[in-house]
Amino acid sequence: MADLSRLSPYNIQDDLVRAELYREIRAGGSDWTQYEIKPDEIFRPELAAYRFYGTDELKWVVLVAARLDDLREPLESGTVLLLPSSAWVRERIKYYQDIEAKNATS
Repeated sequence: MADLSRLSPYNIQDDLVRAELYREIRAGGSDWTQYEIKPDEIFRPELAAYRFYGTDELKWVVLVAARLDDLREPLESGTVLLLPSSAWVRERIKYYQDIEAKNATS
């Protein structure tokens, strides 16, 4: 786990708790930014993440927001996704890690 980025969803070890983060991302937020998938991004969620976030580490957010469970599935060109800020992602990962720690001590 020491090799994980702060932005990795796998910092949340419990699959059920991680699923709650994914549920939040799929629900979107009213203050989130719209991002339209471009034709050259349909098989490259890391490119969409890089263009939006400045890093490809958040390709998983693009996939979750697009409701894709498999990296081999294409994003649909022209699809408009609601994406959270990287700060929101970091805060929510920390939030769910805290829940996980609390559950472990209960």
